[in-house]
Amino acid sequence: MNDEIKVTELELRILQCIWQNGEAATVNTIIELWPESDVPGYTTVLKTLQKMEVKRLVGHQKQGKQHAYFAKILSEQVTKGRLSTIITRLFSGNKLSFAEYFLQENEFSAEELDELKAMIKEKEAQK
Repeated sequence: MNDEIKVTELELRILQCIWQNGEAATVNTIIELWPESDVPGYTTVLKTLQKMEVKRLVGHQKQGKQHAYFAKILSEQVTKGRLSTIITRLFSGNKLSFAEYFLQENEFSAEELDELKAMIKEKEAQK
């Protein structure tokens, strides 16, 4: 599957509910797991899932009288695509500008900074 996976905000929230539930989730389960108070209606979730199935983001299996939807993509694939879009649009594709912004705008504990340093050293070792 293509590395550049594009999902809407609604599709992302639905995928997050499916991933949170584990293997698969029915429309009712997705609604129950919805992270915000502004829960979309049953039909909205169902129609979006049907569109997502056409886009090959999800698949379904029969579960009694209902369909249980499962993700056909990994959360890492979605993260990569969305982060790439952010870096391109907000930072003109400059990864260092993004990293600088991220470091300046967030508070890190000493342990987290040590982890970041270790990640950088590991990346350097791969080169």
